[in-house]
Amino acid sequence: MPEQAARVPPEPSRLQRDVLWNLVPVALLAIVGLGLNFVIASWWGSTALGVFNLVTMAVFNLAILGAGGLQFAVLRAVAAAPADGERVAAVVLGALLPNLGLALAATAACVALRHPLGALVGSPEVAQGLLWAAPGVFAFSINKVLFGVVNGLGRMRAFAAYTSLRYLLIAASLGVARAVDLPGAKLAVVWTITEGVLLLVLCGELWATVALRRGGAWLRHAREHLSYGVRGVTATLAQEINSKLDVWMLGVALPESQVGVYALASTLYEGALQIPMVLQNNINPHLARHLSAQEPAQAEELVRRTRRWFVPAAVAVAVVSAIAYPFIVPVLVGDPVFAQATWPFAVLMAGAALASPNLPFVSLLLMAGRPGWHTWYVLASVVIAFVADLALIPSLGAMGVAVGTAIGLISASILLSVLARARLGLRI
Repeated sequence: MPEQAARVPPEPSRLQRDVLWNLVPVALLAIVGLGLNFVIASWWGSTALGVFNLVTMAVFNLAILGAGGLQFAVLRAVAAAPADGERVAAVVLGALLPNLGLALAATAACVALRHPLGALVGSPEVAQGLLWAAPGVFAFSINKVLFGVVNGLGRMRAFAAYTSLRYLLIAASLGVARAVDLPGAKLAVVWTITEGVLLLVLCGELWATVALRRGGAWLRHAREHLSYGVRGVTATLAQEINSKLDVWMLGVALPESQVGVYALASTLYEGALQIPMVLQNNINPHLARHLSAQEPAQAEELVRRTRRWFVPAAVAVAVVSAIAYPFIVPVLVGDPVFAQATWPFAVLMAGAALASPNLPFVSLLLMAGRPGWHTWYVLASVVIAFVADLALIPSLGAMGVAVGTAIGLISASILLSVLARARLGLRI
């Protein structure tokens, strides 16, 4: 027994190791995410890129509905006692069985709504793309929950490997589409190929790590998961909308050329926010375990220990990125006009730096079993950003939307501390 205990890394050491592993998919996201847009525009043209992005937005939102918030419910429940094999099996089955029904409904909606959505944006190609992406909606919905299981079990190196595989599959699928000379309207099949293959891999992971045959008591957990998911899924949708809110609002007020300049800066800003997201994914199982076991002191210590190194690192990244932007981005794009977003980008990064103390803990209320309060927290954050953007865009344009976005992010950080103390008794 002493020898076995010695091989288990202490929580800080394990957390640092897991975070480093999960930075690999962030690098792949930067390469594939940016490269995807450039490659599609170059090989298939701007129209195909527009269709692909419109279909992708629909696929992502439908997959959120198909998962129904169950990914967070299963993460929290599994992380509370990952060593109890019988309970884990029941928890996982209790999430996956209703997930199958929701995923089928989301897929059916994708097929049924393809023509109305295509008509809404005036593009029959969007309707065609949605049909080719529909199987991907089903697989994506299931994969979200399966990733929640991997996360809850604390298998963060596997989590990093599967996330990296997703980005590699996107790149490979795009290569296959080019090799067979696939029409641009059908490019959304990339999501069907990527998520379909990933679903098979994650099913293998599930078979190897969870003894599903022992999950006879799944029905009680299914009811709990559905209640939890219904209260939290609105927040997930709101977060997806909020990630594009600034570009959408700017698009209403300014010419497309100016929106494009800001959109690239916004994309890089969103990329920078993936770093605290990685940390969040690694911290969530620890927070869920401490809060489930009524260990507030340990949860508070985890927050403090993480902040000691993350906040200085986030500030350094923000400063270096803001300084480097005008010297690197216009050169990479090959157009000096993109330097116009230098100050808006600096404001966005300043907002991220000021909000950094709480960025890795955005899911705190979810991990504490308060999905309803998490939903109100996210909605309040979105409303603050929307009102700030609405007030500032008419007079300041791109700078106004950057300031409004930063205000929303900083307000969310402050609000999280307030809610953690008021609802959970945590001083963070």
